[in-house]
Amino acid sequence: MKKILIMGFVVISFSAFAQNAKPAAFGKVIIDNENVKVTSMESNPGKDICGLGKHSHGAHLTVLLTDANITITSPDGKVTSQKAVAGTTFWSEPETHTVVNSGTSLIKAQIIEYKKKK
Repeated sequence: MKKILIMGFVVISFSAFAQNAKPAAFGKVIIDNENVKVTSMESNPGKDICGLGKHSHGAHLTVLLTDANITITSPDGKVTSQKAVAGTTFWSEPETHTVVNSGTSLIKAQIIEYKKKK
């Protein structure tokens, strides 16, 4: 019975937090309306960047707010390392990958997802 009460409290607390803070699966949603969703991401060295472990995204625009050194692993296991400077902006089609901060400093980025009008 005690476990059920604790689980209920956790679910209610998380629901209340989600309504107020609008957390993304990874990062913090800073705008979410009928047209666009913007998620702010931060990653320390050696940590995941835009999702936890292997994850998927729909089509999106990424804007790097800091310089970045990253390592990307595709679903087939291919590993690619990339460097980019702050201000780099790029479009990505839907994808599945693992992305890790392989540099020595904090990476900050924003992901912008455009919503299709119905």
